[in-house]
Amino acid sequence: MSYKLENQIVCWNDEEKKDSCEPEGVMPIQLDTIVEDFLARTRRLLLVGEINEMSSTHVCSYLQVYSTSRAPVYMYINSPGGCISAGYAIVDQMLACRCPIVTIVRGQAHSMGAMIAAYGTKGSRFSTPNSSFMLHSISIQHPPCPIEQQTIMIDYANMDYRDKIRNLAKRMKINRNKLEDLMSKTMWMSPRQAIKIGLIDGIWTPQKERVVSRSFDK
Repeated sequence: MSYKLENQIVCWNDEEKKDSCEPEGVMPIQLDTIVEDFLARTRRLLLVGEINEMSSTHVCSYLQVYSTSRAPVYMYINSPGGCISAGYAIVDQMLACRCPIVTIVRGQAHSMGAMIAAYGTKGSRFSTPNSSFMLHSISIQHPPCPIEQQTIMIDYANMDYRDKIRNLAKRMKINRNKLEDLMSKTMWMSPRQAIKIGLIDGIWTPQKERVVSRSFDK
């Protein structure tokens, strides 16, 4: 995960220092019209691939439309993470929705993807059995600039990071200090381990998928 701050890049780990919030030509996945119509009719939403400004706008737009009804939204997540500001735009829109948001990790929910999964409606956060989860800490990369600017940026990033960890911990079964410690070591988790710490609530089974599909059979 990364975000820009006055031309500085704040990343969630050293391996992602090359990332930025710019979409860099990465477009949301293009689906057949029949598939798009099916997803809209059944209130399903796909969050797939890198999380950037373009994919965030796509997801937030659908959430705003779906929020006109109180029926649940089913968000399927398969993401390696991405831009923190783009990711938290999705989180803020999820929290603003009056309808339940069922999050279903299907593949991977790493970094920002895992945090979005955690912000589904409590009791309705799931994962398919073979998915993987990962959370990690931040590191900072920045171009040459006056030391005063670096100090301001580091202070802001540190405060912002701690606020986000505190709010994430409230949705989980561990306290902020424990979560921050685990993230500093990089947490790789199976769905069962993610359930244990309260990142998600349960396993999404074929039976659950069929129940949801039947509810739209008319």
